[in-house]
Amino acid sequence: MLNRGVQLSLGIALLYAVPLTLACEQSAITPLEKLYCQVQAKGEGADLPSFNDFRRNSPQTQRLLLKRPAKRAELPLPAKTQAPNKTKASVKAPVKTQVTNTAQASVKTKALTTPKQAPVLTSLKGCRIHATGMTCRQRQYRLLDNLANKKLASHALTPANTLQLPEVPTDLRLSELHSYLQSAYAKYLYKMNMIGLAGATLSYSKFYYIFEEVSEHNRNFVKRFADMYTYLKKDKSTIAIGRAHKNKPLPPLSSCEPIDSAPLHFIVCDVKGTNWVYQYH
Repeated sequence: MLNRGVQLSLGIALLYAVPLTLACEQSAITPLEKLYCQVQAKGEGADLPSFNDFRRNSPQTQRLLLKRPAKRAELPLPAKTQAPNKTKASVKAPVKTQVTNTAQASVKTKALTTPKQAPVLTSLKGCRIHATGMTCRQRQYRLLDNLANKKLASHALTPANTLQLPEVPTDLRLSELHSYLQSAYAKYLYKMNMIGLAGATLSYSKFYYIFEEVSEHNRNFVKRFADMYTYLKKDKSTIAIGRAHKNKPLPPLSSCEPIDSAPLHFIVCDVKGTNWVYQYH
């Protein structure tokens, strides 16, 4: 039987936990945000960032952050949102023989033909993407793409130019791991642009997955990217590569997320396997 002191402690904990859980659930909008609240309610969210910080991430990153805690809580990740089927979306609703409310019928038809738009991160609202870059309030970002070797710095493809990601700290919390990987990813983007391969970069999600795969097999994440960079330089010096984004439709803002790791500031957009990299200048 619990003594009075333990009972009092449990009572206080529950007194605070219930309102916080309810507040989280009431604030949650998307399936991933709702899952965040469910994970917290089950006591498996100690390593997750705060709800507001979690919300600032793209859906892809939110899924990565929730993957392990949700597994511990025995909660399934929601299915990924599929792109709307243009063929189905364009099919007109069957015409009814009797329509008593023209306005209501118009609203229903519009709901059937208008695809749902993916949410845009709060930090990117107001940003505008154009052919050569992105404008976010007073900040200008330049679109980076693959470059011919003649446009690179003279030392770019020499052995002296290496990719040395920061060493992985030990005993990282999940939120700290995300900060580490963003910093490492920013350096990776910078170095890939240096050898003219910004248009062939990994998305942040793929970068994150590689880290998980390497860690699960007890391999060296930093060495893997250092070796990869060496091979890429050799290939780039002998193989011509064209621009990745030429004549392609601009990415939707909902596919983008900021990668801020001072002094490097990027915005990346992941569109069906193609990575768009914008650098602040």
